[in-house]
Amino acid sequence: MTRVAALVSSLALIAVLSSCGEAGAPGVSQPKQVVRVSSLAVPNTPWHDMWLRFGERFEAQMPADMKLDLFITGQIGSEETALSNVRRGRIQISGFSLQGLATVVPELSVLLAPYLFETQAEADFVLDEYLTDVFRELLAEKRLALLQWSEVGWFHIYARKPILTPEDAAGLSMRSSNALGSRIFGEAIGADLIPVTFSEVIPSLQTGLIASGQGGIGMFAIGGISREAKHFNLTRHALDTGLTVANLDWFESQGPDGQARVMSSLDETAEGRRLIREDIARIAQGFEELGVTMHQPSPEQMAQWKEIGLATHQAMLDQIGGRAQEVYDLIQEGKQAFRERG
Repeated sequence: MTRVAALVSSLALIAVLSSCGEAGAPGVSQPKQVVRVSSLAVPNTPWHDMWLRFGERFEAQMPADMKLDLFITGQIGSEETALSNVRRGRIQISGFSLQGLATVVPELSVLLAPYLFETQAEADFVLDEYLTDVFRELLAEKRLALLQWSEVGWFHIYARKPILTPEDAAGLSMRSSNALGSRIFGEAIGADLIPVTFSEVIPSLQTGLIASGQGGIGMFAIGGISREAKHFNLTRHALDTGLTVANLDWFESQGPDGQARVMSSLDETAEGRRLIREDIARIAQGFEELGVTMHQPSPEQMAQWKEIGLATHQAMLDQIGGRAQEVYDLIQEGKQAFRERG
């Protein structure tokens, strides 16, 4: 793209994001309030469907002087761009990954500590009952309102060969993302970490720059990684979640009725998790047709993964700083309460 074309594209995006409240042609009624929603959802995925359901519910109950604009397939750009726009009030509601929001609330990285949670049910309980308040406070400090936790799924290791034990990963070239938990885990198992953006994963596998990486079932299949890495190793070393947030000033300005409208338009948390988990399980069932072999570590092999992963926690907390230790302690308290429930 030429510099002129890039400038024109940038100006067009600014115009879209700045259009709310501008006067139109004489005699043409303009909406008083535009509600913009953004995400990086891929069409025909459970996350894209989730936003379509939100749009249908929101439009069915919004007042006549309000307009909903959905930019849910990455039209706004990267997570960094979308996050900046939400904080500035140019976007009102958006969905983010833990890694994306951790750039402004580092304590979110604690949630991706290796083998922090044993089961999805345990994680759901801790997130809902023990972590919502503290992260609502931390996000509010950045002028963001936490609306809801969302589901992404377990992280595993994909590779061009079977990786059943940490020893199998030693010296293997592995994609390194910006996520602190993934980097620390990769270092702990002795992998040779190579910084690669998500868009570069497939060509990097094709050229041999990397031979493995970490990620969830959804993006492994939908993102096309399954064409190049035919072994998916079910290490289940981190449970990734996302967050739906709003610009705090805008959300508070909506008053109780407007806030209720937003919240009731979202999937109920437990139902949203169920729908996404069912879709992830369905995607996994299609791996054989893609020529992908799924490897389940034995109990002895899983114990090796966990021993290494759990040993990284304190180093992560030290690097994150802030209120990371407080968050970690709340997680341990919540896990104990979950066990006592029986």
